[in-house]
Amino acid sequence: MNDLPEDWVDWGFSRIRRKFKCDDYVDNEVKPLPSIEYWHIIRDAYKKEVDSSFTFDDLVPPTQGYRFNEAGGPPYYAKVSESKDRGLFASRDIQMGEIVHDGTKSDVIFPDAMAWRRFVLALPRRAACDVTEWSWTQRLEEGGPMKILMGINISSLMNMGTPKQINAVPKSSISSVFCATQDIKRRGRKFLRTMVFMKLDLILLAWANNVDSMQ
Repeated sequence: MNDLPEDWVDWGFSRIRRKFKCDDYVDNEVKPLPSIEYWHIIRDAYKKEVDSSFTFDDLVPPTQGYRFNEAGGPPYYAKVSESKDRGLFASRDIQMGEIVHDGTKSDVIFPDAMAWRRFVLALPRRAACDVTEWSWTQRLEEGGPMKILMGINISSLMNMGTPKQINAVPKSSISSVFCATQDIKRRGRKFLRTMVFMKLDLILLAWANNVDSMQ
C-alpha cells in the first residue's frame, strides 16, 4: 500500500486526482486496453483495502467482461477506436430495448468514502487515475443512501455521450441494468451511456464532513 498522506481522510475526488497528476495522464497519454494483469492489480487492491471476503467470478475474465448470462459474457468487447479512445463495441447485432449491461452482476459497492479513498490511494498511478474515471455514485433504492460503485472489468470502458449519441441507458436512476435505446450493429457504434449520477466529489466531501447532503 502507498503511504497515506496525513490529511487523506478529508480528500475529495479532485485532490486525489491532483496527487496522481491524472489530468496529464488523461490528456497526454494514449491509454492501452487493460490487460488481465492490470485488472488483477485493481481487484487485489479491492480485496485488500475494501472487502477481503469478496469473490470475483472468473468464469468470464475481466478482459471480456463478467458472467452476463448462461451463455457467458455481455454482448460487447473492448477495443481502442480510431480516435485512440478506449470503448465498448457490440459483439453481435443488438435490438432496441435489449439489455446490454447488468451492473448487478458486474459492479462492486464501496461501504463508505473512506474505503474508496484507501482503495484508490493503494493503487499505482495509472490504475488510480483510471479508477477515478470509472467510479460513480448512485442510489440503489428509492430514498436509500448514496453509494460509490465501479465495475472492475471492461464494463467500465462504456463511454459517456451527448443526448444525441447515447445508445444505452439505465432502466431508472436507481437501476444498474442498461438497455439499448436503438438497434446497434455488430462492430458498429461504440456503446455510449448517459451520466445520471451525482458527481463523486460531492459525496466524498459530504461524507468527510459527516454531512448527509445526498438525501
